[in-house]
Amino acid sequence: MKKNKSLKENIEDQATSTMDDVKSGYKNVEEKTAEAVIKAKDDVVEWAEDGASKIKQGAHDFSENAKETFQKTAKSIDKNVKHGMSQYNAKAQEVADKVPGGFGDTVIRYPWVAISIGVLLGIVLGILFKPTRNA
Repeated sequence: MKKNKSLKENIEDQATSTMDDVKSGYKNVEEKTAEAVIKAKDDVVEWAEDGASKIKQGAHDFSENAKETFQKTAKSIDKNVKHGMSQYNAKAQEVADKVPGGFGDTVIRYPWVAISIGVLLGIVLGILFKPTRNA
């Protein structure tokens, strides 16, 4: 009978040992699963932050490039307009110098008179060349 008890005790010890191993295995699995979930969460957060910072940097770079291009274009337009206006003013002065009777001096002193004459001349020409307008 002692052999049966020792066999029985042996089986109980092995069963208890196996149960303890299973319990500790579950604890290890739980700990490893929790660690894996935390690591995955941290990785996802890091990935999202990296993506957001890259998008923000890209938007900043795009904005800076657009601002730079706009400034260059504005300078170029300003330069071209100034050049065109100086050419126009030179031609206008040349024409005004050729008009007899000091008309150029009068226009320089009273520019509103020249503008009024130009508007009236435009109205008269408009009436002459388009006498009938269909409504």
